[in-house]
Amino acid sequence: MKFTLSWLKDHLDTNKDLDTIVDTLTNIGLEIESVEDKSKDFNDFTVAEVLKAEKHPDADRLKVCTVKSIDGTFQVVCGAPNAREGMKGIFAPENSFIPGTGVKLKKSKIRGVESCGMLVSEREMGISDEHDGIIEVDSKYSLGEKFIEVFNLDDPVIEINITPNRGDCLSVRGVARDLAAAGLGELKENTLIKNIEGTFDSPVQWEKDFIGDEEYICPGVAGRYFKNVTNKESPTWLQQRLKAIGLRPISALVDITNYITYDLGRPLHVYDADKINGNLKMRYAKENEHCLTLDEENRECISDMIVISDNKKLHGIGGIMGGLDSGCSLDTKNVFLETALFDPISVTKTGRHLKLQSDARYRFERGIDPTSIKWGVQAATKMILDLCGGEASKPVQTPILEDRQHTFDFNTDKIKSLGGVDVPKDNQKTILESLGFNVSERDNLFNITVPSFRPDIEGEADIVEEILRIYGFNQIPLTNVSDHADKKAILSSELKSFYKIKRSIANTGYVEAVTWSFMDEKVAKLLSDNVIKIKNPISADLNVMRPSNIPNLLTAINLNKSKMIFSCKIFEVGPIFDETFDDRQVNVATGIAYGNISGNNWNSEKKDFDVFAIKSDLMRILKSLNTPVDNLNYEAINNKVFHPGKSSSLRIGKNIIANFGELNPILLKSLDISNAVVAFEIFTKTLAQFQSKKTSTVSAFDNNPFQVVERDYAFIVPKSVKAIDLINKIKKIDKKIINKVSIFDVYEGEKINENSKSIAIRVLLQPLEKTFSDEEIENISNQIIDLIITSFKASLRK
Repeated sequence: MKFTLSWLKDHLDTNKDLDTIVDTLTNIGLEIESVEDKSKDFNDFTVAEVLKAEKHPDADRLKVCTVKSIDGTFQVVCGAPNAREGMKGIFAPENSFIPGTGVKLKKSKIRGVESCGMLVSEREMGISDEHDGIIEVDSKYSLGEKFIEVFNLDDPVIEINITPNRGDCLSVRGVARDLAAAGLGELKENTLIKNIEGTFDSPVQWEKDFIGDEEYICPGVAGRYFKNVTNKESPTWLQQRLKAIGLRPISALVDITNYITYDLGRPLHVYDADKINGNLKMRYAKENEHCLTLDEENRECISDMIVISDNKKLHGIGGIMGGLDSGCSLDTKNVFLETALFDPISVTKTGRHLKLQSDARYRFERGIDPTSIKWGVQAATKMILDLCGGEASKPVQTPILEDRQHTFDFNTDKIKSLGGVDVPKDNQKTILESLGFNVSERDNLFNITVPSFRPDIEGEADIVEEILRIYGFNQIPLTNVSDHADKKAILSSELKSFYKIKRSIANTGYVEAVTWSFMDEKVAKLLSDNVIKIKNPISADLNVMRPSNIPNLLTAINLNKSKMIFSCKIFEVGPIFDETFDDRQVNVATGIAYGNISGNNWNSEKKDFDVFAIKSDLMRILKSLNTPVDNLNYEAINNKVFHPGKSSSLRIGKNIIANFGELNPILLKSLDISNAVVAFEIFTKTLAQFQSKKTSTVSAFDNNPFQVVERDYAFIVPKSVKAIDLINKIKKIDKKIINKVSIFDVYEGEKINENSKSIAIRVLLQPLEKTFSDEEIENISNQIIDLIITSFKASLRK
């Protein structure tokens, strides 16, 4: 949002200097993007007179001009067609910097003739795109007068960054209102809004096709007819203001609509009434209907777009841009005005589909004051009659959907409890009223009516923010956190695991990625039947919430391979979404790996990432997060993400801790990935129970001096028996003595019953007080054998 200082002072009665205004804007939440004071850049440029303009001896299109400036007479070679004897223009002396071209001017010879300086065009000065000729100034200006004074460019231009909820500050008046509330002056009366009745009935009427449940799409439209107007160039003051903010003056009628858009935040459009056939109607577009817009593009419309049409053709796309066929020119004599309201979401969807941005769209998306549908007509009427003359009809409008102002109670103590600062009740009321709120008082409660131009205000927290930003965030007292007696943990165990897991995964060699929380519905449905659709997606291929982080990470693989990165480990920690989850989302840490484990070089092992490599990484990560990995149970995964035969989930009790394994080939094929990829998923919430420990450092080394005893056993068990069940059973015999239990062989085939399998187990026994005797070892071995045989209907393989 751009405006000049003098423009701001049309609405704000203040004697504050530029620096104070700029600082205050930032303090009240209207962040300064830039402040442009052109007086410094244009200081060298002055008014000069062309004494002679003669044909160049060696170039038909060039002229050799004798130019008189305040510093003397200079010879200038000029190619402008309007350069002539007796005219006054703007002279750039030698060594001056030309802002529009970025060139420092030097004395030079042009086709053999010396040129000392330059007569500049508007484009060379950076004030417009006009470059057909040099700038001509009125003869009333004296030699040596500054360019900035002639064109009123000594007026600083302020640009602020507006957050999406502050559509009311997309107007100079809205900014002035906030500054007045902050104590920088008084908000002036709006002189543009005066009730002008009109002298005749409009021959053109507004109609709309939206009724009932669709009425919100276009709550209403108003306007009026003007006859016998004189469209011409805008007055200098209006042109200069538009140029200052980067807009090109076109004609008085068009410039008026642009001016009111920035001045009052009210987008308008004017039609050449003589190019309209019958009444104008707001309606939905028909399929394959086309509209030739003001930017001379013939745009194809779809059925959910709002369009403006007469009996024959389209004349605009609602809330976006008007049509070229009924646009106003300098020959326009009769005008019909549009002041409409449109649904912000509808305007956004239309603009995105057409890939078309405009000042009108930018404002309608953020919310327009619904009362402006009436006062917008009056503001435009005053300017049109003042600048173009003519005669105005009586206003015309469709039925307008009533917008009820939001009213609620506000507890004045909330300023202290939510904002941390005491603001006297009288100050609170004064601030709110200066911002346009209607406030009635009852005990400690304010009954607040929200102004129509603030649709972002919904409840007490919003009011606290409004009061605090005007009162001053710098008024909130500083508090030393370490002084608090309460030493409770700042982060919950769930948050601890969320942040800690990132460090742990990164320490294992993975690179963090941040991807969209959305994905293509076609891919999402490969993973889940309960995807959450987005009502207003930012893109057609990002139309559902992601049910897994894995597909978004997979998209990096082909991109990496195109950059000759053939092996990589990447991860992301973030939410995934599904209708079946509690709160419809859970946080998951996801990692994928592909390619050669050691990288592709002459000394690396030719081995790709596989299930065991990803399992090793996962176990290292879980250990660093205090997870009791020895208590993990392995179960088959039943989902569409992982390979059904090369994956497993890890569980402790009823809680799934993680999934790991090779990814489903169907998923990889759908994303055009040719190589095998392995992955893990860690559910951060289930790890929270293990984060109560203050540290995850490795425990001290136990230097036990007694010899470890190793015993191997091979059991024939039914095929349905899981190896992990055998391991857990053996560990329970004596957890202190049995140091480790591992599987070193599984066999099915010859000499083994077809319904059975052989599982070979290695058990490490660690004596605690003395070396084991043969009898003690034999006793433990018999316990292991007897327990497995009785528990699993097993037999000892011989």
